[in-house]
Amino acid sequence: QVLVTSSKGDIRGEVVHVDTDYACVDYLDKCDHTIDVLFDYISYKAQETLEEDDVWSDGSKVYIARKNNTFDQLKRIPLNRIRTDPSWLQEKIAENRTDDLACFLNVDMFKSIVSDFIDQDWKPHCVSLINQTSDIVLAAVSDSLQKSGDFERFPALHQLIKKQSTHAARALLLGAEKQMQSHLEIEKFPYTQDNALFEKISSARHRGLKRELEVSLRLDNEGAVFDTAAMQSIIDGVFERNQKKSVEEHMAEDMEIVLESYGTVATKRVIDRTPMICWEVFRSVVPSIQETLWNITDKQLEETMQDSKEFAKRYKEVTAELEQMNKALT
Repeated sequence: QVLVTSSKGDIRGEVVHVDTDYACVDYLDKCDHTIDVLFDYISYKAQETLEEDDVWSDGSKVYIARKNNTFDQLKRIPLNRIRTDPSWLQEKIAENRTDDLACFLNVDMFKSIVSDFIDQDWKPHCVSLINQTSDIVLAAVSDSLQKSGDFERFPALHQLIKKQSTHAARALLLGAEKQMQSHLEIEKFPYTQDNALFEKISSARHRGLKRELEVSLRLDNEGAVFDTAAMQSIIDGVFERNQKKSVEEHMAEDMEIVLESYGTVATKRVIDRTPMICWEVFRSVVPSIQETLWNITDKQLEETMQDSKEFAKRYKEVTAELEQMNKALT
């Protein structure tokens, strides 16, 4: 769900179509199903059968199907007039409110939301990247061993090298997974002593109010002209609507600003960290395998380089035949 800024205040809706510089939003409240903020035209009668809630475009206009074979033309709303609906935060605020300074943002709630976000949104992508790295590394090790030479005579030696190489690769991958998990656990305790975070919060704090003023004063329309009294009336109306919001609504908006700003800063760390961990695995896998193979003892080599009984018997027979041939020649 989103909020669309209009001259009458925020309109709640649901995004049904997104383009590069605009989006189309369908109404949630029946009273908003009018030709104003969300729609250019409504209740067209279709000639062909339509499936309700289907959305389509003819290249320049976007439509949505309704009941009784009718459809509406959705308004193309600039993206800067659409923002997420912070109402879901009001429930969390109510659940976590304490008796002390109830009008201030709850730090524990902020930590809880960040922790949930990490587990639900960041962690699956990080785990997926680690798994993909694991698949690539293990497949490369296996393929390399298959092409490294003929081990038909000493299959036990081949198994030893394969075991040691795979163990070295898996040890690196396990270490990478632990590093990723450790990093995400650290991120669950938000680090907010960041000047970039302070700047983002400051710039976003009055963004909604500024956007509503711009829309109400029609600053995007070069032909719009208001006299002083009209401008004062519009400005007073915007501030009155803002003052009528409950404490919970204001707190939810403030919390959303902090979360959005923190997410922008913290996401950069996560985006960089896990790929760096995976890249270190790729860089280290060959040296690690080499070191592991150098640690194979002479005793292990001797045990794995024993000929099979069948090979020893055949070797003895061929040697005897060769001696007989040499005697015959001499």
